[in-house]
Formats: sequence, C-alpha cells, structure tokens
Amino acid sequence: MPTAAELDRIERSNRLREERRGARRGKPERSLLAISDLSPADVRALIAGGLAAKRDPTALASALAGRAVGLLFQKTSTRTRCSFEVGVGQMGGQALYLDWRTTNFTLGHLEDEAKVLSRYFDLIMARVYKHQDLGAMKAASEVPIINGLCDLHHPCQGLADYMTALEYFGDVEGLKIAYVGDGNNVCHSLIEGAVRVGMEIAVAHPPAYAPREEIVAAARALGRVSLTSDPREAVEGADVVYTDTWVSMGDEAQKEERLATFAGYQVDEALMAAAPDHALVMHCLPAHRGYEISSAVFDSANSVVFDQAENRLHLQKYLMAWMLEAC
Repeated sequence: MPTAAELDRIERSNRLREERRGARRGKPERSLLAISDLSPADVRALIAGGLAAKRDPTALASALAGRAVGLLFQKTSTRTRCSFEVGVGQMGGQALYLDWRTTNFTLGHLEDEAKVLSRYFDLIMARVYKHQDLGAMKAASEVPIINGLCDLHHPCQGLADYMTALEYFGDVEGLKIAYVGDGNNVCHSLIEGAVRVGMEIAVAHPPAYAPREEIVAAARALGRVSLTSDPREAVEGADVVYTDTWVSMGDEAQKEERLATFAGYQVDEALMAAAPDHALVMHCLPAHRGYEISSAVFDSANSVVFDQAENRLHLQKYLMAWMLEAC
C-alpha cells in the first residue's frame, strides 16, 4: 500500500499533467500561411505598419526583446533568410537559422518536431516545399507559424509588394496590377493580396500554367481578377507590371519545356510599350535576365525591384510584432 508521501507525489504528478495538457505557449491561430488567412483590414494594417516601421526603424526596437524566432529552411534563400534574421535582431530578439537537412525533421514525425520547436521559440518561420506541411506544423505548434514560401503561396512577398505599391502611389484603391508568367505561388499571393487592397489584377499565362482555380474563384468573390493568354491585354492600363521566374524551385526537371512555353511572355521593352508610361516594374527576385524579363526593363527607371526586396524587412518586422501582439 502506498505511503502518504507516495500518494502526495502521485497526486502532484497527476495535477501537473492535467494543468499542462492542452496548454499552449502562444497563439498558433495567428499564423500566416496565405494572404487569404487575413481580412482586408488586416492586410491594410500590416502594410501601414510596415511603412511606419520603415519610416521610423526605432519604433519596434524592443518589440521582440526576450523573444526567440526559429527560421526553418527546407529550400535555399537569400531575401527571406536575411530579412527575417536582420529584422528579429533589429527588434531585440534572437533568431536561429535551422537548415532542414541538418535537423531531425529529416528523421522524426513532422508534427512532433514542430511541437518541440514551439516549446523553444515564440514564433516559427518555415520555408518548405509543400503547403500541406505548413498546415501540419500549425496544427501541432503552440506558437504562430509564418509561411516563408511554399509551393502554393508566398504571402510575405505579396504583402511587401503591395506595401511597395502603396509607398509609390499613396493610394492603391482602383489601380491595376498585371502579372505575366507562371501561375505559381507568387501569382497566388498577388491575387489574394490585390482583392484585399482594392486593386484589380490581370494574369497573363500560357494555357497550361494558370493559377489554381479555387484561389481565383475565392478572390473573385472579393474583387476583380481576370485571366488571359495575351500579355499585351494584361498590361494595358496597368499601374504595376510584375513577373517571376519561369522555372520555380522544384520545377528544374521541366526547364527546357518551360523555357519554350514561356518564350512569348518576357517582360521586355515591346511589352512595356503597351503599358502606361508610369507603370512600375516588379519582380520578386532572383531574376533571370533575358528570360522572364529583359535587362533593359529590369534596370529601367520604372523598376522598383530592389525597393520590393528591402520592404520585405520592414513588412516582416511589423508582421512579427503583430503576430505576437507586441505592436
């Protein structure tokens, strides 16, 4: 028969297990896996916050003090890694880069590994191949997850792009953005973002490379989305002309086929002549000059590609503070 001391220990263990069962360190429901996770008001608030952070870098100087952010990468990165690492540091937090290949994500159960990370970090950014993996991580995590890019979405890029448009035009309501190229992850985030900031979006793509039907349908319930196979039709009246690589990460085996298919979709001087003189030129980078965009257009006075890249830093700083309710 257990002694009184043994019964006390058992009771203590049972009570502690009950208290901790289902407890969470943060609010995973504030995760950002796609721009469609956000309301139009949320999108506008994040963009405004990013612009404010750019104007006054000291405003968020201590927003992440005492906080840690895990940066998990299954894919290569320049802008995403640098902008998040620098941003966390500028806000007084600690960022830790995790190469998927050197972690036990290659061995363990995805949900188990994600839950462990959420016990160490206040926020997790993950750049992965499959969107479904982000959903699994969110379901297991005790803290918010940020999509740093996957096969379906690139929400941080899209938000920074519309921040850039707002920075230049002051008001984007009623403006038009034309996307020329593959209906890929960047295209999906641009579609979801456009209808939330009040812009029309026209996507020009080869017939077999359209954006996902369900993403287009959901966006059309909120705003104006048009699809065409004619790049000139898309850029007519456009205030922003946007393109991205024809061969995304994971599509390398299709390179020759894709280069042949997209040959008529280059954003070059001839195509820009069909757009208004004031049209901004955007590209999420890295760019393949001479393929999806000509060097002349990339380096032109209308090009704002490096402002886009910089604005990833400012937008993401505010996004992280917003997700952790620290702004």
